[in-house]
Parts: sequence; structure tokens; C-alpha cells
Amino acid sequence: MTRILTVSTVCGLFLLLPAGVCDQADRIRFFEQKIRPVLAEHCYHCHSVSNKRRGGLLLDSRAGILEGGDSGPAVVPGRPDDGLLLKVLEYDPDQIRMPPKGRLSDRIIQDFRQWIAAGAEWPKSSVPPKGSEKRDLRDGEKHWAFQPVVRPRVPNNGDSAWPQNAVDQFVLQRLTAAGYSPAPKASPQILIRRLHYNVTGLPPTFPEVNRFLSSTDSKAIQDTITQLLDSPRYGEHWAGHWLDGVRYVSDVGYYNFSDLGWRYRDWVIGALNDDMPYSDFVIHQIAGDLLPDPNGQDVYAQGIVATGVLAMGNYDDQESNKEQLYAEVIDDQIDVVSRQFLGLTISCARCHDHKFDPITTADYYSLGGIFMSSRVLKAGNRIGAPRLEIALNSKADAQRYAARQEEIKELRTLIAAAGPDEREDLSSQLANLMTKVLSPPGKAIGVQEGGYSDSRHPQIGDMAIYVRGNPHQPGEQTPRQLPVIFAGTDQIPIGQQTRQSGRMELARWIASPNNPLTARVIVNRLWHYHFGQGLVRSPNNFGLQGQVATHPELLDFLAAELIDSGWSLKHIHRLILGSATWQQSATGSVGLQRNDPENLLLGRHPIRRLSAEQLYDAILLLSGQLKATIGRGGNRLVYRRVGHEFHSAAASLFDAPAVGTIVPARNESTTPTQSLYLLNDSTVDQAAKRVAQAHRNLSPRDFVSTVWQQIYGRPPENAEIRVSVSYLNSVPADRSWTWVQVLLCSNEFLYVK
Repeated sequence: MTRILTVSTVCGLFLLLPAGVCDQADRIRFFEQKIRPVLAEHCYHCHSVSNKRRGGLLLDSRAGILEGGDSGPAVVPGRPDDGLLLKVLEYDPDQIRMPPKGRLSDRIIQDFRQWIAAGAEWPKSSVPPKGSEKRDLRDGEKHWAFQPVVRPRVPNNGDSAWPQNAVDQFVLQRLTAAGYSPAPKASPQILIRRLHYNVTGLPPTFPEVNRFLSSTDSKAIQDTITQLLDSPRYGEHWAGHWLDGVRYVSDVGYYNFSDLGWRYRDWVIGALNDDMPYSDFVIHQIAGDLLPDPNGQDVYAQGIVATGVLAMGNYDDQESNKEQLYAEVIDDQIDVVSRQFLGLTISCARCHDHKFDPITTADYYSLGGIFMSSRVLKAGNRIGAPRLEIALNSKADAQRYAARQEEIKELRTLIAAAGPDEREDLSSQLANLMTKVLSPPGKAIGVQEGGYSDSRHPQIGDMAIYVRGNPHQPGEQTPRQLPVIFAGTDQIPIGQQTRQSGRMELARWIASPNNPLTARVIVNRLWHYHFGQGLVRSPNNFGLQGQVATHPELLDFLAAELIDSGWSLKHIHRLILGSATWQQSATGSVGLQRNDPENLLLGRHPIRRLSAEQLYDAILLLSGQLKATIGRGGNRLVYRRVGHEFHSAAASLFDAPAVGTIVPARNESTTPTQSLYLLNDSTVDQAAKRVAQAHRNLSPRDFVSTVWQQIYGRPPENAEIRVSVSYLNSVPADRSWTWVQVLLCSNEFLYVK
């Protein structure tokens, strides 16, 4: 299901996506990060309210850019080639060429094309704020998400027998207040399939279904939850969710490729399987290279690998303007750290104070100094910069490896010179030694302390505010510290506390139980992936423009539970999966479905389509092709190569993220092309043939019964048997696989109730 595409093809596919693919917040963020800084640097001097209006054109508001100037509209939303702006940027020979001092890079022009194609989103305020103006932080001090997490009292819903744990008490309180009751419990056949897909991303096998259905133990569901969370398949599946949010790629870079991103992926899988405390999980990714090795080695390999997330940035690594390149690097790092761990869009403050949240430009560059004091690229190249590739072995490991290689070399020399009597013994020694050869010194992408030698930040230190985000207009220097809204104005700057970059201080603050955001954000993500929507339905935006929690007390209860459990994610999984709320059927009362179509009251379970990974992996499992290997060498879709030249068209068709993008919540589209793909894809064909071949000796009736249960997890009804047997009797035996293919393309297989 994987096809190699060129960068231009991938960009072309991305431009064909409708504006609704990303939510409005994402499109505004793209404007603030990619479009407004260019307009401010190259256009506002001649085309803004505060300066000039040459040619009758204003480019500092959406109204102005749509109205255009003397020559017509500058932009036609959704139609990049119909407005004049793109033509003048591309230096169309029939148009005036702008900016006059030189053509912008192809990458910037591509950003403008993408922005216009997606609807030319523009924030409501028509005049851009000035570079480093301070704003009144009192506007955000009372925002709910910035308040401390306080464990709420669990409601008492009287004698109701429905709740199975505290989660249900919070849900039932709201349902009852609205005059509704929860949906009945889902059937055991539905629950076992739902459990397996939610926890491991794979369907249950027929024996697993039978064991669950035949169990008389009242703890069967809890035992199954524990068993699935202990499976290494859990880490593979939930790592995929995490990787969506951190723009994961295995092949990092546009031009200067490094194929070491897989080490970070495998680290995430292992950390989740081990139930690494989420606080440690956070610290490892921001500052793992600064942690001591728990075994006393001089190199902590896993810590280095974990910081690979900071090196996977989506920027032009061929950029010859080094100040511009490094500005893009830190912007990417601030963006992924703030959105994934804090649920905040801090990178929107790059050019001006945040338009909605109490985050200033000074806050942005205070964090920028931390990341500018941390290298992820090799400095010194004339054009661009490849990623750092950091040795993972300790000096002792490297010495042992070198000594072993020398011993092997000496034995081979002796064998070549030895007589027949000695050669057999020496060959035996060599064979024995070869079975014990140490792994060669490995490398990983990651972070190292220090600045970039070919920039104005050659060493650890503070950073200047870039006026309007322009790296060539440095302004007032700002100390490295935490955002003022959280840490106050009297905090001691990091440069006065340590000679290090400050990443460890940042990591420990994010991972602190006193941080009001971190625990809320991650438990909301877990809820989102179990229910299809979070309690906060803007998982990457807990700021003033984000959604308010549907059940705020439940959110804080889960956050407090996470902290009090020692930051155990598996503990939160058990609470959610063990709740009557999660175990409801997908059919609630008619009145509730009519009056609460978005299921804000949680009075039923959502019906959800299999993700691209679940679909692909399930087909492998059912056809006997899924490897048991965990980590590199496995063949689940999470292990595919991902990069700007390695893109799965099939995965994209089923709503997997575009390469290098941060995706907190996938779309769940239903299109004719998905059905056509499944009916024509060779992987599905081969899987159907393998399933049919495995049961070729059964009678048509037994064949239908066996395969039906294998694929759907339930026995077929009499009418289904009758129709299926009739079809099988009408086709040659070697075409029975076509009936299997129909089952694999059906809604019952593609959706989980």
C-alpha cells in the first residue's frame, strides 16, 4: 500500500485538499506563521494603512487583499491563479514583479499558493499588531485552563446502578440534569471488538472472541483490558496517535536526508508499553540528552533518541540564509512543544503578541533563546544544513566493539595462513565469536547543547526579539525564561541559574504537577482517541479561542488521577475503558440523538471508521501476514517509511496525516474513492485469496460460517448464510476469494460500533 512520490507530487496532492480539511485554527496558524511575516517584511512598507497605498492596494487586511488595487483583486480565495498576487510574486512576465528587490523563494511562493487554495484565511482583526508591544495579561489570568488542577468531588447520583466507576458519576450527573438516560450496554460481541481495536488497533481473533463470550467471570472485561494494555501491540497502536501530533517522519529533511527517525518512533512504542510516567515521557523528549544514564554509562542512548522529536522539523533545510533557517528551526520546535504538551499555539506570537492568548512576543523569544542554544543541525555548510547524527554508544561500548572487530580480523588472518590441522579449530573459534559480535556504534538524530557557529547565536545565550518575525531585524534582547502568564514577572532568568540551554528547566516546568495544562491536555487526548472527540474538542488549543470542556469536572478528575497515579497513562486507560460510559451501545434514545446530535452529553458510544493503520493491519492479521516483530522489522503500517519522498497514497486516502504536519485530530471522511481503492487494491485481493485458500477444504456453508466469524467476530445469520452459499455455488472454487473480498470492503468490517 506504499508508493513513492516526489516532493512536487505530494505538494500537488496537498493543494487539492478542500479548505475544510484543516480546522480554522490551523489555517489561521498557517497564515500567522507563513504568510503574515512575509507580508510584513516585504509588502507593508508600500501597501498598508500605516505607511502607503501604492497602486491603490492594501495588503494588511483581508478586505484590502480581496478588493485589490488599481489592477484588480489581489487574491481570489480558493483559486490561486485567478488573483494578481501570486502572479506578481512568481514574476509573471506580463505583470509587475514584486517584491522589486528580488523574487521570493519557491518555498514561500508555494506557501502563498497553499494559503490561497485553502481559502485565504485571515484573523478577524484587520490591522496587524506591532512587533513587540506588551499586552494586558489580566485578560487571560482567569481563563479556566490556566487555573490549577483541583480534584473535584465525585457526584452522588443516588441509587443508580448504572455507574461502574467515578467517570460515570460525572457523566450521569449531566445526563440526568438534561432529562436523559444513558444508552444500554453494548453486546459482548461489540465490546470485545471495540476493546481490541481501541487498545491494540487490531481485531480480536476468533479464539479470543470465543474466550470472552464464554467467560462467566464478572471481571472478564477488566481482565481483557489488562491483558490488552500489557500487550506490546498496545504501544504500537498508541504510538501512532502520538506520532500524529509531533509531525513524525522516519526520513527527516527535504534535501539533506537522515533515515534515523525510526529510532524515535521505536522509543515511543517502548516507552508506552513500559508505561513510562508521562512526566518522564515529556522530560525525555525535551531534554533527554541532559539526563544521566540509569546504568551509569557515559552516554544515555534512550535520552538522546527521545530528543529526536525536536529534530524532525518541517522546514527548508536547503535554506542558504542561515539566520532565516535557524529562525524556522526554533519556530518549529516552539510550535510542536507548545501544541503537543501544553495545548497552546505559542508560535503565533513570533511576529506580534498573540492575538487571543496572554502570550507576548517576548515570551516567544524567551523560549526561542532556549532552543537557539540547542543544536539539531550541523553548522558550517555553505547551503542548508543536515541533521546532527549523534553517537549512541558509550566510549566503553565503542572500545569493546573495536576490540572485537580487531580480534575477528586477526582470526581471519590466521585462518588464511594456517595449515589444515589448525584451520578447523580457528574456524570454530571465529564462528563462535561471530555469534557474539556486538552491535556497531549506532547514531540517532537529536539535540546537543550549544548554539550554531555560523549564526549570530554561536553559543548558549539569550535571544533578541525579531521585529515582526524578521531574523534580519533583531530588536531588544529578552532573557530565557518561562511564559509570564504562568511563571510571573519576578522569575529568575535561566541564564542566571545555569550555563545550560534551559531545556531541562523548561521540561521540568512542563512536566510539573503544578502546571495547569500538561495533565489536562494528555488525558483529553486519551479521551479523544477512545471516543472520537475530546472533552475539550480543540485538543491542541486550550487557549481563549479553544473549546470549553463539555465536562470540566470530569477533565480535572482525570488530570488529578493521572498525577496521583504517578503519571500512569495505563491507569487512565483502565478508568475510561472500565466505565459504563465507554461500554454503552451506539444507539441512544431517539430524543437524545435528536437533541444532542454531537453527543456532547456522552449518552451513547460513537460509531467510528477504522483508521488507515487499523484497516491495513487488520487485513494483514486476518490473512496471516502480520509479523510478530515489534519495532524495526515489524510490518504494521506504523513502521512504514515516512518522509517527503516516502508517502503512502493509500494512507492519505483514509485520512492519515500529510507528511510533516501536526494533526491533533484526524478527519474521518467517507468517499467513493475509498471503496474503489479497496475493490482494486492488490493488498486486499491477496489477503482475500489467502483467507479463502486457508479454508478451501470446507463445505460452502462451513466456509461462510468460519470466514464470517473470522472477519466480523460474529456468526452469520441464516439469511446471510443463504445468500453467501448461493453466490459461492455460482462461481468456480478458485473464485471464492471474491466473496471474501466483499466482506473486507463492507461497512461492518470498516466500522466499529
